[in-house]
Amino acid sequence: QTPGLILLLGVWLGLTLSEKAARRSHYEPDKLYTLVLLALAAGLIGARLSYAAQNIAAFRSNAWGLLNLTPQMLDPLGGILFAIFGALIFGQRKGLSLWPTLDVLTPGLAVFMIAIGFANLASGNAFGAPADLPWSISLWGDMRHPTQIYQILLAGLVAWFMRPGGSLQFSQPGIRFLVFLSATALAHIVIETFRGDSRTLLANIRTNQVIAWVILAVAIWFIQHRITAGILTQKSTDGEQTS
Repeated sequence: QTPGLILLLGVWLGLTLSEKAARRSHYEPDKLYTLVLLALAAGLIGARLSYAAQNIAAFRSNAWGLLNLTPQMLDPLGGILFAIFGALIFGQRKGLSLWPTLDVLTPGLAVFMIAIGFANLASGNAFGAPADLPWSISLWGDMRHPTQIYQILLAGLVAWFMRPGGSLQFSQPGIRFLVFLSATALAHIVIETFRGDSRTLLANIRTNQVIAWVILAVAIWFIQHRITAGILTQKSTDGEQTS
């Protein structure tokens, strides 16, 4: 159960950092905690249902297996999609502004990405391709790229820059989150190159890299959109002051 405990620790540390960011931004911490807990619940349910949908045969004879606490029986992408959907519904009903909320959550998400790397290292998931390198690790009967450690290091670098009160300051709400999303997608594009368990599409194109490229492109587009919106708002304000 070590990977699950690591993820729980990551959630706790992430919430602690996000709470600090919330207080700096005069955001109500109570709403933040409710949002995160609801998103986690939706994400866990979604991750299990998505995993079951992809492995229907394994659950036909034992439907109670859906209640198994094994972290390996979770689909990360399905969990993320359900978590986002649940958070959006809660945020809309509570009147929470999207971009400031995402900015407040960013430090916590960055820390959670580190926890995912440690959880993968503990479970042996997301393992690397065979490699004869001084820093290779022995896993599943071979010496491999330590892709889990690559993930931990890159996620730690991103988390350092995204920390509350850090040197990076952003003029428009939402850009902090979008920069984090871009950096995380770029890190996954790099790490996937060394993975030994990646799913592939046609011509050996890695599925996760395609997804990461799409996320990176969308995030960059939104960054440009947010910057343009801020410039237009500033011009409008300056024009009103001049008048």
